[in-house]
Amino acid sequence: MTILFVIFGVLMILGGICLLTTPLINFMSAGYYIIILFFLGGVFGIIRGIMEKRFDKHFFFAILSLILGIVGLAMPDAAAMTNNFVLLYLAGGWFCLHAILTIVDAIAARKLGADTVTMVLGIILGVLELILAIYSIAHPAVLALSLGLLIGFYFIESGISMILLGTVISKVTSGN
Repeated sequence: MTILFVIFGVLMILGGICLLTTPLINFMSAGYYIIILFFLGGVFGIIRGIMEKRFDKHFFFAILSLILGIVGLAMPDAAAMTNNFVLLYLAGGWFCLHAILTIVDAIAARKLGADTVTMVLGIILGVLELILAIYSIAHPAVLALSLGLLIGFYFIESGISMILLGTVISKVTSGN
């Protein structure tokens, strides 16, 4: 499972860098990125919950993400609809919830044996994501113009979080 988190994290970082290089094109196709993000986040979250036999807030969040992803993939117009302002608020809310979970996970990782630097980095990433999410909700027009960049930064932040989580799981399971 550890290697899965690290591989997924590296792929998220590479995807985020690609997204940052073409923000205007990403805005035009942002709906598709969001749908794919919901779907993959849901799949990996459910796999994680089942493997760890933990059916908590993260498992519920993963199910919600998977449902949104499936609806988006099953309805071709759903991805196109994500460019309207109502769904921009939904995306901002989703980023906000994810940021809160990132902060909670960083604090929980410390209790599992992560070092202070890892915990602080996780909290900083979560707080930055939360600031971006709140700003996006407060100014949806700015979100519409910067969604490509925001998704790119989100992919990079999530990739770093996945790699950190993978290394923490590795340390916990190996007994270090």
